[in-house]
Amino acid sequence: MGLGPLFGKDKDKTEEEKSEQQKIGETIKNLSDRIYELQKQLNQRTSEIDQLTMQLAEAQKQAEAARGAASAERLTVAATQEALHDANARVRELEAQIGQLAKEKAAMEEQAKSASAAVAELAGSKPGLAVGATAWVQKAGGKNLRRRSAPGLHSQVHDGLAPGTQLTLLEGPVAADGYHWWRIRAADGREGWVAGEELVTAPE
Repeated sequence: MGLGPLFGKDKDKTEEEKSEQQKIGETIKNLSDRIYELQKQLNQRTSEIDQLTMQLAEAQKQAEAARGAASAERLTVAATQEALHDANARVRELEAQIGQLAKEKAAMEEQAKSASAAVAELAGSKPGLAVGATAWVQKAGGKNLRRRSAPGLHSQVHDGLAPGTQLTLLEGPVAADGYHWWRIRAADGREGWVAGEELVTAPE
């Protein structure tokens, strides 16, 4: 048997591996896009809940005012009852809307968490790291963790994050140069990319 078939098989195997890696990369990108959209929807739901909460507080004030008017006999019985009924109905309506939005928000958070876990599994990232989660710079080694402008060892280094620094994970993981990179935000507002291998999921 000649060497040609052997090399041919090796080439086919290499092509299959490249194809599989490409599929995994596309899956990770699709999941990352899904996470980004879910985060946008979560922010919108949070804003809507905040607005409705303010409206609810105002409606509760109006209901209380209607009760006060009734006790002071400033309005006729019929008018007072109607105003009180409308105010209470508005309170119940707003409470129902807030409850529904809270359920939708919780469902989106679970979807985002599941998508992040799937991305981490595909990329081989450290378990427990997920978009929206909190992580800390590990203290082992005692060195600052470099905060970069983009994933990869050749991107610009902004500065270093001290061991024990608490971070919020905004995006990732992105595999590059043998590491799994996460876009983070520190408590002081600094953002950038760091290697996930240097993060831990609980303070040390």
